[in-house]
Amino acid sequence: MRWALASQGEGNPFEPVGFWIDTSWKRIRKDLAKRLDYARLRVLFSDGEGGIAENLLSSRMRHQRCLWHGKHDFPYILYADGLKKPDQKPFVDQLKAIAAMSMRKTQLENLKPQDRDHVRKLAQQTEQGFEELLKALEPYPKARAYIENLVKPVTTFLRWWLQHGQALPLTTNAIESHFSQVCNRVKRIGRRWSDRGLVNWLTVCFYKIFKPELWRLQWQNAPRKLVKIRLRSVEATYQWSVAIT
Repeated sequence: MRWALASQGEGNPFEPVGFWIDTSWKRIRKDLAKRLDYARLRVLFSDGEGGIAENLLSSRMRHQRCLWHGKHDFPYILYADGLKKPDQKPFVDQLKAIAAMSMRKTQLENLKPQDRDHVRKLAQQTEQGFEELLKALEPYPKARAYIENLVKPVTTFLRWWLQHGQALPLTTNAIESHFSQVCNRVKRIGRRWSDRGLVNWLTVCFYKIFKPELWRLQWQNAPRKLVKIRLRSVEATYQWSVAIT
């Protein structure tokens, strides 16, 4: 299952704009272009999954990679280069120590216009930190390529703040917290449903989770012609519980 959320800008919540089952990102882009004013979109947030930026990013948009996923996925790439966990640690620690990668949401949101010099310094330190990491990763081509592709999108928030004075989300946590609510339900019932049935169920689920006010309104305005339920059998069991003292 894949889904997308959108926001009107800083200070506005992210709201679902679509969800899809067994659908390519290329097809999702076409669908979103029909639903949204795509020319107005300025920043694409993603967890770094392959195909997202390649298909959803337009020439007017910038890409902000999730900092958490950027750090979380790195050990798997190092393992692909043959490094076991103890040997991964120096590189993992080096990535975490880079200025931008240790930035917190509250730190970014509390920045003031007079902090511009400080942010420029952070950007310089970040660039230097990535250069040093890339040099250390020269013997490991997969990990080096991963960091090369990570550098620009994971630091978009610094350039955006310097240009616009606005704080971008640093992670996709806000999206994934809602996503987990839906996934937990899908894991319980998804195998028993067809794709069409699952989409219909997800529609109800999304209204219930993300738009409770519309959910309540729907039930308030719905006709009261509910199907009567006829009980064919009732089974009851009991068990004695004796406490011994």
